[in-house]
Amino acid sequence: MARISTPPGDGDRPDIDPKKVAAFFEERARRIEELGPVKAVIYQDKHPTLAQERDALEKDRLLPLLDLGPDVRLLDVGCGTGRWYSALEGKLGHYHGLDASAGLLAYAVSTYGESENRRFTQLPAHRLSLEALREPAPFDRILCAGLMIYLNDDEVLATLRRFADVTASSARIVLREPAAVDARLSLVDHYSDDLNTSYNSIYRTDAEWHSMLDTTLRCAGFRLTHEADLFNGSLNNRKETRQRIYILDRGR
Repeated sequence: MARISTPPGDGDRPDIDPKKVAAFFEERARRIEELGPVKAVIYQDKHPTLAQERDALEKDRLLPLLDLGPDVRLLDVGCGTGRWYSALEGKLGHYHGLDASAGLLAYAVSTYGESENRRFTQLPAHRLSLEALREPAPFDRILCAGLMIYLNDDEVLATLRRFADVTASSARIVLREPAAVDARLSLVDHYSDDLNTSYNSIYRTDAEWHSMLDTTLRCAGFRLTHEADLFNGSLNNRKETRQRIYILDRGR
């Protein structure tokens, strides 16, 4: 129904409906066989190769930044179909994928299976805790790629605080998040021609992201050590948004 641009300083920020977001992802899960596991979560349904190209470049850019090793415990927040797991396999000690979507997670479990060092949990990110994950030890790394646009501000802040709670004293968080270029952009029941369905998401500005990180992770001892745009040129096909990388370190 609406594309709502919110200028900086404007307190009127529309929320999105979590139930509609959840329904959207369950529909994407039902279409995995048709779309494939990458396009199901990266979209670009009407472009033959863009989702795969973005997926490959994201992994090429972010994998070195994760700074993995044989003893590293990694939490993949918003793991979806498990599209990151094959890139991580053999490069770390323990992997745990988290997603709120039962359908997407079922695909990940059926594809990769579970073991002592590879687990998946269905749970909203803002309810994250070691107890809820049934994990005995904190994580050394968190990877969160493209999740936060589907959360309202209170859920984003809660999620970032939970990140601090479940990470070790020496830890790195790697965020890849779609961001608005000029003004906050909220898509509220917006019909997407590319997806052929209504879509709900919130694109926050870089300044908003800095403010959110300041009041959550930085207060918990993390430092923003690196930030950059992920895509350039044809891979970034929306003028009003861009893909941002934020790297935060604690005790490193």
